[in-house]
Amino acid sequence: MSVINIKPGTFGGKLRMGDLVATCNAVEYIRKKWYNFDIQFNVDINGVSGETHCIQFYNWLLENTNYFTTKPGTETLPWSKVNLWDLRDMCGDLVKIPNTKPMQKKIVIFPLNDANYNQYRNWPSYILPQSIGNYQGSEYDDYEKIICVKDLPNKDKFEPNYADGIWKYSTDFMENIHHIQTAEIFIGGDTGTTHFAFALDRSPKTMLYYNSSRALVHTLPFYLMEGKGKMTSYWLDFEDSTWQ
Repeated sequence: MSVINIKPGTFGGKLRMGDLVATCNAVEYIRKKWYNFDIQFNVDINGVSGETHCIQFYNWLLENTNYFTTKPGTETLPWSKVNLWDLRDMCGDLVKIPNTKPMQKKIVIFPLNDANYNQYRNWPSYILPQSIGNYQGSEYDDYEKIICVKDLPNKDKFEPNYADGIWKYSTDFMENIHHIQTAEIFIGGDTGTTHFAFALDRSPKTMLYYNSSRALVHTLPFYLMEGKGKMTSYWLDFEDSTWQ
């Protein structure tokens, strides 16, 4: 058996971008457990989040990795409500997404400020300008500098705009995937693009991960605990604190 069908609900809710990377990790676990390194998952598309970027990323994985196939198998994985992130406690970090793109002098920042669940993931307002400031030195003059976002800042909502002719915005999801593959320096938070960056077999040389110290350990980026990349935590006021 080389193709295993994955029905909706096998891994709980619908698979988002980061979950798809974690699903690749589960494929590696099954391959190792069953001593069959040709195993692929046929994921029912109804089990993938319908958000455009999630479908785009799943299609990218179909085309660029050997973890998934559109060919149905004869057997279905008999699991239900398995948390892919908790599964790492059993199998460790195994996923390796191939990256054949040449590395360029490029800095990419993926700010996170629109998470509508686990909202501690949202960066405090100073993180993005601080990150930009860290790369203003002359040693970075010949680097391409990109802020990768879903939408451009909205001036009607008084959202700050950091495009200054040196830094530029990129809002195209697939273009941003390419930016990660070719970047030398990556900065991101607890979201799918970070899981992708850390799971690459040839990741950016420098990877900085920003999250609250109250974050979930089981969703730390792949291989972070093994020394890949660096995590910096930020303080959030969860207690309505006062300072004297």
